[in-house]
Amino acid sequence: MGYSNRTWSCPFFTWDERLCVHCEGGCVTFPDREAERDYIRQYCASRDAVGWKACSVAGNLLKYYERTD
Repeated sequence: MGYSNRTWSCPFFTWDERLCVHCEGGCVTFPDREAERDYIRQYCASRDAVGWKACSVAGNLLKYYERTD
């Protein structure tokens, strides 16, 4: 269970806490709430189908899983 009540779209998301998002690729930390909000809206919880796929962490995880399948 996470810190926020967002609807996460990224399949690699694991949990969040204040100023930090945890996923299978590690933890992304933010300097303030505005930076956190902007990043999460653009990638982790984007309503746009491309949102999370444009994240470099998610992209690297996708490549890893394709390579190891």
